Amino acid sequence: MQRRFSWSIAPALALALSVAGCGGEDPAEPLREAPAPRPTVFDPLTSTIGRAQGVQQTVDEQAAEQRRRIEEAER
Repeated sequence: MQRRFSWSIAPALALALSVAGCGGEDPAEPLREAPAPRPTVFDPLTSTIGRAQGVQQTVDEQAAEQRRRIEEAER
């Protein structure tokens, strides 16, 4: 019974060792940068949103500056 068991495991062990011996990536190899995203039809829309957020930030900063000046003038 012992020999039959060892012979049934031998092919599985050989397969596991051969797969493990194939190796993976070389850890000393530097990581590559991800490629730049490709342009899509939505790019004009997303750039418009970015510009609108920039304008809103400018308006908010100007409003805060104006409030500060008004508060200083009231004192």
